[in-house]
Amino acid sequence: MKGVYISSNDINNIGIERKISAQIRALKNKGLDCGRIANKAHRKLSLWQKIAVRFPFSPIVYDVLNQYSRKIDNSDFVYIRRQGVMSWRRILTIRKIRRRNPDAKVLYEIPTYPFKKELTKRWIDYPLWWKEWFYGRFLKRYIDRLIVIGNYNIIDGIKTIPMINGVDMELISPIHPTLEDGAIHIMAIAKIEWWHGYDRFLKGMAQYYQSGGQRGIVLHLVGTGEAHASLVAMVKGLGLESCVIIHGYKVGKELDEIYNRCHLGLISLATQDKDVYVHSTLKSRDYLAKGLPTMSTGMTDVFIGVDYKYNLELPMDAEIVDMNLVIDFYDSIYGSMTREEVIAEIRAFAERTVDINITMAPVVRYLKGEV
Repeated sequence: MKGVYISSNDINNIGIERKISAQIRALKNKGLDCGRIANKAHRKLSLWQKIAVRFPFSPIVYDVLNQYSRKIDNSDFVYIRRQGVMSWRRILTIRKIRRRNPDAKVLYEIPTYPFKKELTKRWIDYPLWWKEWFYGRFLKRYIDRLIVIGNYNIIDGIKTIPMINGVDMELISPIHPTLEDGAIHIMAIAKIEWWHGYDRFLKGMAQYYQSGGQRGIVLHLVGTGEAHASLVAMVKGLGLESCVIIHGYKVGKELDEIYNRCHLGLISLATQDKDVYVHSTLKSRDYLAKGLPTMSTGMTDVFIGVDYKYNLELPMDAEIVDMNLVIDFYDSIYGSMTREEVIAEIRAFAERTVDINITMAPVVRYLKGEV
């Protein structure tokens, strides 16, 4: 079988790009030849483009699905990853994919579901939600399955293939601990958006030190994004410059060096505000592959129903993270184990649960007609 994977090319989100590459490798590992069709790295939209995209018949700028590619012809399967808001041009292209390849299995991945609150947090974004709702209704005419990260069997009348996010374990090396300096080092890596809730952690750090806290806590903030500037301003406003390190966008050796200093990983603290209570974030997979204990609000899918002691589930209704909970969690782990032992146990758990060849198995079985 041969097919294509269609997605945007976001060079500013290394996690998504790495996931897409891993998915394609997993398909190839199972004998499914798969190429990729991607647009050029999209640029920031100008003001007029941000306005225009909200109109009903305006296409999404720099969308790989704005037009049909002949590379899709004669494919046995077409895997489309949702990027941005649905548009009429996108629906017309998906319709053309179906008509030119009537026997192909057409899959459409929704990386986050539900996603309504991502598009309705600001009143000026409601037109985007309208476009998604209106044009999304036509999807069921042209696709065979939705690939959904989560436990949903049918969405908008379309059957799903439920799955979880995975990671290519062969490409991520475990942490190599550096010398200790007595502080608790915490990694927070993301394309930073409001639903990461890192402001709640900063408020907790400020409250802890204002009340006389003595333990050293260092937050490593890695990445950029729409909420990055506001977090930087908050760090200064709260007087946390000495215990929050703003790294910006890092990859490769520089990123590994930051990981090597860290004892805990911060996933997300506000996904509940967009009605996501069980999450499958890419950063949680990276933390597991690196061997890092984690903290978050809500539940991480792979920890449900298993005896796993390396995750701290924080209260969802707390606007400020209690640093005493963080310190107690750290002490409960590293008070009786070395960092090397912790890394080895978490890494072994990751190999059993989130390796990309395991998480992509439901898709492979469907494409091969085994289910």
